[in-house]
Amino acid sequence: MNRLFSKNLLGLAGISFLFCLSQSAMALVRSDVVIIVNSGSTNTIGYRIYVSPSGEVNYVDGKGSNRGKLSHKLTEKFFRDVKIAEPLSNLPVKLGCAKSVSFGTTTSIRLADQQSQDISCPGNGKAQRLDNDVIAIAKALNVVNVPKSQGKPLPPQNF
Repeated sequence: MNRLFSKNLLGLAGISFLFCLSQSAMALVRSDVVIIVNSGSTNTIGYRIYVSPSGEVNYVDGKGSNRGKLSHKLTEKFFRDVKIAEPLSNLPVKLGCAKSVSFGTTTSIRLADQQSQDISCPGNGKAQRLDNDVIAIAKALNVVNVPKSQGKPLPPQNF
C-alpha cells in the first residue's frame, strides 16, 4: 500500500513539475518583441501591446485580450525608432511634465532587458518619435484606456 502511494505521489509530482514548466514557457516573451506598457490611471485601465518584428501583435486592455497585425510601414518605422533610441533606459523624461491626477498615465517600452522611462513625457526627439509611434500603434489596434467602471483589470505580467 505504501509503495502504491509513493508511486502515485511521485507521478503527481512529475505531472505538477511539467505543468509548471509549460506555464513558464508560455509566459516567456521573445527577446525581439517590443512591449508597450501603459500604466492606466486612477480612473482608467492601462494596456500592454506586444509587437513582433513581423508586425504581429498581441495586446490586452480593459476590454480583454486580442491579436492584430500592423502595417509593414508602421512596424518598420517603430522598430527603426526603437533601434535608434537604444539603450532605452537612457531616454530622458521632460522635466516638469504635468499630468492629470485622475487621468494621467505613463507609457514605457521594453525590449529584452531594456526599459524606457515614461515616453509620454519625451525629453528628446528620439523619445518623441517613440511616443508618436505608440499613439499610432494604439490607434491602429483600437487600444484605449478603458474606464475602470466599464472594463476588467489586466491579468498580471508573467515576466
